[in-house]
Amino acid sequence: MKVSAREKKILYAGIVIAAAILIYYAATSFSPGDGESLADKVTTQDSLLRRYKELIAREDFYKRRIEVAENNIDKIQARLLTGNTATAAGMELQRILDDFADRSGVVITSKNPHQERKVADNDSLTKISMRIQIDCQIEDLVDFLIAIKNADKFLKVEELIINTQQSTQTKQMILRRPLTMTVAGYISVLPPEPADQTTAALYVR
Repeated sequence: MKVSAREKKILYAGIVIAAAILIYYAATSFSPGDGESLADKVTTQDSLLRRYKELIAREDFYKRRIEVAENNIDKIQARLLTGNTATAAGMELQRILDDFADRSGVVITSKNPHQERKVADNDSLTKISMRIQIDCQIEDLVDFLIAIKNADKFLKVEELIINTQQSTQTKQMILRRPLTMTVAGYISVLPPEPADQTTAALYVR
């Protein structure tokens, strides 16, 4: 999910356009006979030129900001599930959960992948979730949850259903197994770029 070359060009073009507007304004606004003194006009032009120079000088600043943004995006991208399809991401999520279960002493007795869904406030993210049933002791469950929380990928436990019952012997509450939980991860799917309006118009004609 890097900042594309097209987006960089748009940003740089914005800087150039802003500078061009300042230059144009400086050139066209210098017209005698409108009642403004020559000294005031020179002061205005000087102010506009200083603003133009400041804008050009900040080009490196904007480049650094882009680099920082790209690094942050790379870090976020690394925590998303691999692949641009729900099938590939679902297989990776299943593999991760299986690995955590083996290391935690948890037995996954069933797996039920859910339909992928777009994240409401981010069109480029799709949620991949899976509902599983597990058989384990409470200590193993804690280890399993910690492993999910500390995963390299960003995983979220969306649902955890724990049923208990009272032991007839000790009168203490014990877990009723299996337990049910839903775990979600995310993939990045960039929306398609809008069609070129000029090209589209040619086809219409």
